[in-house]
Amino acid sequence: MVVEAQKAPAAPVVSADRGRRKVEVGTVVSAKMAKTIVVSMDRTVRHPKFEKSLTRQTILKAHDEKSEAKVGDLVEVVETRPLSKTKRWRLVRVVRKATVATVTGALDAGDQSKAKGGHKGKVEKAEKAPAKDAEAPKAASREPGKK
Repeated sequence: MVVEAQKAPAAPVVSADRGRRKVEVGTVVSAKMAKTIVVSMDRTVRHPKFEKSLTRQTILKAHDEKSEAKVGDLVEVVETRPLSKTKRWRLVRVVRKATVATVTGALDAGDQSKAKGGHKGKVEKAEKAPAKDAEAPKAASREPGKK
């Protein structure tokens, strides 16, 4: 008699060492590349000896398929497989859009001098260089053969 062994359906294998993907929140500092954003994440650490609070910054590159994130946006990124030499993160969502301040109106005289790199307040006029006299003696022209 031949007895066939029945195989149980294969259960999905879950590796305990893989773990979950990291999710981070940071600010977009550059969006100049195609489908790539540069995200900055700030953290505060204590100095081991002096116990002063120090701010440290981590910069990472994330894939932005739809180019929806702009500079200043607060974004959520998730760790993913390597997409390029330095890109190992992917944009999940834009948490908060950046607020853009618009300045309207003309500058007054004091502000114009600051914008040009001048001094505050008194605007000095540049003195004109003295004009050359039209009747100033010219150098004698020499013709060959004449002295």
